[in-house]
Amino acid sequence: MRSSPILEALFPDIRSKILAVLLLQPEKRWYLTELASRLETQPSSLQREVEALSKAGLLEQTKDGRRVYFKADTNSPVFSDLRGLLEKTVGLVPILKQEMDAFGERIQLAFIYGSTARSEESSESDVDLMIVGDVGLADLVPSLRRAEQRFGRPVNPTVYSSKEFKAKTKNHDHFLATVLRGAKEFVKGNDGELATVAG
Repeated sequence: MRSSPILEALFPDIRSKILAVLLLQPEKRWYLTELASRLETQPSSLQREVEALSKAGLLEQTKDGRRVYFKADTNSPVFSDLRGLLEKTVGLVPILKQEMDAFGERIQLAFIYGSTARSEESSESDVDLMIVGDVGLADLVPSLRRAEQRFGRPVNPTVYSSKEFKAKTKNHDHFLATVLRGAKEFVKGNDGELATVAG
């Protein structure tokens, strides 16, 4: 999960991660071991945090047999505000992934680059998004506008066909070489698929 300097300033690291997972998927119930696995930590390190968040009225607890489940309390008066904050910070990738997935195989690769990928952005920073596939900018505009409305920041897309991307990579295009050397956060694909598409 990507970090955010804004969230780090407001919440302890593990608390912001718990809130991000639970509030960005408010319909899902999580038990402690499952949540710890998702956050790549130990259940013991989460116990105190989820209890505190439950007492504050941000999480609901339910028992099913011996398991205790946690989920976002959508009736909390601050739920929509907190969720909005999370969408604007750590929610970028899930929101963009949801929009890009609608294009199916027409998009081979999509990744965030620049200051956002380096977690050095401010709340006003553009989100630089590289998209490779059989899709035009006009096709993408409605999806990108929806994403922008949800996380409150402009998306700056760069779109290449697979053929154009491969040719520019082979010819050591300066802009593309700089992007590929820098930090990347994949919305669709991974480093292996990037290497394949780049040829």
